[in-house]
Amino acid sequence: MNLPLPHIGDDSVRMWITALPLSGADEANIVLAVDTRGDVGERLACALFNYGHEGEEGVFYLLPMDLWARVEVAGDWLTVRLVAWRERVAQSVEYRDEEFRRLVAALPLEELPDGRVTVLRREIRIDPAALADQVGLLPAPGHRAALSPEGEPCGDELRPVLILDHEGPATLEQLVAALDDEEASVLVVGAD
Repeated sequence: MNLPLPHIGDDSVRMWITALPLSGADEANIVLAVDTRGDVGERLACALFNYGHEGEEGVFYLLPMDLWARVEVAGDWLTVRLVAWRERVAQSVEYRDEEFRRLVAALPLEELPDGRVTVLRREIRIDPAALADQVGLLPAPGHRAALSPEGEPCGDELRPVLILDHEGPATLEQLVAALDDEEASVLVVGAD
């Protein structure tokens, strides 16, 4: 039985809409912070980050079969769900310690209609009208990415979600400084 995840509330200390130094100065992105020592959901997301492919130094790209971001806007709430196939979740923890595998097995991973499960969910309040000129940042009303015959999103996708992984709690300013000091990395996750 899959139980819905509880309402998390305002994650404004762990999720932002901002431009990062690695992107164009005028291009805002959805940015999540994920603590490598955080709760079990954050550590599970970090286990899935291991499937990333390095592009530029310190920037890793994830394939849709490994991790994907679902972006939703309801009123003035922006919700981002990091989702993965249940099989990939199992593979990502296969060689982890028994205690972590037990914690992951106990997670109420919400199953989505396409069969993926929610690994991590974040929400913040936004002003959708103020972000309307940022093409591809937020889903428009009725937006739905096209799916391939295999169920993979293709075409009409949103900008990727950027994830900054780090050790311990950190502000956005600390995360950007950690990027410069190579103490954090950027993960680029496709979104729909």
